[in-house]
Amino acid sequence: MERSRLEISWGSLWRVVAMAALIALVVAARETVIILLLAILISSALDPLVEKLEKWHIPRILGTLAIFLIGLLVLALIMYTIVPLSIIEFKNLFANLGGAIGQIFGSSAPGAVINSITPQLNSFADSLLAGNASFIDILGNILGGVVFLVVTVVLSFYLTVTRDGVGKFLRAILPRELEDKVLAMFYRSKRKISRWLNGQLVLCFLMAVGVFLGVLFLGIKYALMLAVFAGVFEIIPMVGPIFAGALAVAVALDQSTGLALSALIFFVILHQLEAHVLVPLVMRRSVDVHPVLVITAILIGDQVAGIPGMFLAVPVAVVFQEVVDEWVAKKDRERSETVEV
Repeated sequence: MERSRLEISWGSLWRVVAMAALIALVVAARETVIILLLAILISSALDPLVEKLEKWHIPRILGTLAIFLIGLLVLALIMYTIVPLSIIEFKNLFANLGGAIGQIFGSSAPGAVINSITPQLNSFADSLLAGNASFIDILGNILGGVVFLVVTVVLSFYLTVTRDGVGKFLRAILPRELEDKVLAMFYRSKRKISRWLNGQLVLCFLMAVGVFLGVLFLGIKYALMLAVFAGVFEIIPMVGPIFAGALAVAVALDQSTGLALSALIFFVILHQLEAHVLVPLVMRRSVDVHPVLVITAILIGDQVAGIPGMFLAVPVAVVFQEVVDEWVAKKDRERSETVEV
């Protein structure tokens, strides 16, 4: 019997060692890698808008500065107006629902859970309404620290203000033999991510406004909180109106059966309008990201890096999908060439 012998060259061994060292370095500097990825994401999302402003003869640095200032002002406005009011409505809603569920099932557990988180919600809402917490501190606490936030904003600003800033950065760090392939994949992913992100933001805004106006017109309580829920959960296609609709029907049922039926009819109509009009109209040029991929990516991102990981989850999934598509296309080309020969 012949014995098979496995030979490993020193070149292959050193490549394995180098890859292991690179992985260890990425894990050790995970926060730095997350900051860099967030900066690349923000820059890639804002770059088309900056280029459009350049076509209107607005200098790139002024356009970039204006976009960042407007974005920060909008975030501050949301943080100090919509968020505290939504927290108050959220607390009241789930306090009522917790009591109702406890009565139905004969348990005090739901009420105990609500009572345990109520002090924190009250403290956060009061600090926002009183202006005791600065905007930078709040965002820093959400993302993992003030330094984390400031460095991310500064990096994303410099990458955006430099024409093709991310492309130049990748050229500087990539080996020459990988440069063309990785850059081509990056530009394709950048277009897809930008279109997906812009489309999702428009959909989230439209659904939040639609839910707020509809619930307010019907006279259902907690209109602002339900609108926020619909807008946030719209990041997962079709989920926003379903989730908000279920809550709205539960709230309306506490007021009257007829109002609950009206709420159910409204959200069914809204869901159909979203599925057959808004999504095809807004997302017609966007990449098709499957809801299962979105949910899975967000869960993985939360486990790996918390809230920053959730922000990066879908863009990373889109890049992964692009890599898989490229690999499948390459295999199909090789198979076609083999058949022709």
